[in-house]
Amino acid sequence: VDQRLALMDKVENLNEDDTIINDVPVIQGFINLDEQGLKDYLVANGMAMASKMDSMGYRVYCILGDGELEEGQVWEAAMSAAHYKLDNMVAFLDYNGLQIDGKTEDVMNIGSIVDKFKAFGWNVIEIDGHDFDQIFAALDMAKETVGKPTMIVAKTVKGKGISYMENKA
Repeated sequence: VDQRLALMDKVENLNEDDTIINDVPVIQGFINLDEQGLKDYLVANGMAMASKMDSMGYRVYCILGDGELEEGQVWEAAMSAAHYKLDNMVAFLDYNGLQIDGKTEDVMNIGSIVDKFKAFGWNVIEIDGHDFDQIFAALDMAKETVGKPTMIVAKTVKGKGISYMENKA
């Protein structure tokens, strides 16, 4: 537990220069979503591909929300990550069923996210996004996956624990 608390402290400070986690420097990429759309997932693919091509051995992590799955670039990135067998790439999906306009199923119902990512050739792990043990276990499972990227579908409650924010779009 103490190691995880220390790791969480490091994660909270990721925006600081020269951040190091488990002796690995954190490389940060910044994409302005207001201007660039969803190109950050394509950037994550490029970083994962570069790691493989240069035999660098680092892993790339990407975070997206379920409302973003309505965008075509996410699916282009998903397709290319599977095509190039980017098993060093892990994407977290914050699956809370809400987006700025309301419930994701009301705005644009895209069906089973798990089935879609599996169909695109991804390893898919479903977890409770509020349970740190499940998060760490999923990360361990992702490291063992060979030949395909991993999508961790983290089922969450938006604003959990804050009564006036919980489950509000």
